[in-house]
Amino acid sequence: MDAETRAYLDQVLGALREDFGMLRGEFGTLHGEFGTVRGEFELLRQEVRETAAETRRHFDVVAEDLRHDIRGIAEGVIGLSERVDRLGSGLRTEMDERFAATHAVLRVAFQEVRRDIEGLRASP
Repeated sequence: MDAETRAYLDQVLGALREDFGMLRGEFGTLHGEFGTVRGEFELLRQEVRETAAETRRHFDVVAEDLRHDIRGIAEGVIGLSERVDRLGSGLRTEMDERFAATHAVLRVAFQEVRRDIEGLRASP
């Protein structure tokens, strides 16, 4: 191999070494950036975990308040249901009594009407 070719190959190899050196530097930079991204993802994961835990605590408090409110409403509904049942029983009793009284009055009135009709038929 002659000196000129050897010089050219040395120049090419030097350029390749320089290019590889730059690539190594860029890969090192990328590796560092990936490490930074990993760290940011880990921070994000931690933040999501903390937010989820806080949301869960808030949800538990709200759910307990709702249970308390629902329990109060259920007790109110039970009380109203009992009052309506008593009112219904009272109204039923009152209606039965009034119906019986009205029936008795009508029975007496019809007896008088029948007597009057019988009296009219018997008179000349």
